[in-house]
Amino acid sequence: MYNILQHFHSGWAYLTLLMGVLFFVLVGFYAINKKQRNNLITKISFFTTLVFHLQLVIGVILYFVSPYAQWTENTMKDPLNRLYAMEHPLMMFAAVVLITVANSKLKKTETVKMAPAILGLLALACVVSRIPWDAWLS
Repeated sequence: MYNILQHFHSGWAYLTLLMGVLFFVLVGFYAINKKQRNNLITKISFFTTLVFHLQLVIGVILYFVSPYAQWTENTMKDPLNRLYAMEHPLMMFAAVVLITVANSKLKKTETVKMAPAILGLLALACVVSRIPWDAWLS
């Protein structure tokens, strides 16, 4: 069960990154050109939020069944355990909150503003900053 969830979570991360980049680029383009929100932007925003939330749900399940995310007296001393137990989950949760707020702000205006693009960029920064690259690239 753990291996299936872990592989799904790792594979879904590619889609999460792709949707985050697509969200940032499109919303940024619309904001710079002061374009009206249309069906494309609304759908991209919705699906980006959906992908991020599904990644979070699978991540929360993994957090509780993972042998890596363990809280001991040495959690903060061991960089790998600290990454899996604290840094990765907190930053990914922050990314989901940021992309959700960006989606909410985008839905409230007719003309696309720069704030959702900036929030999307911050969400991407959170994700990229705490990807366990050594496990991810192997």
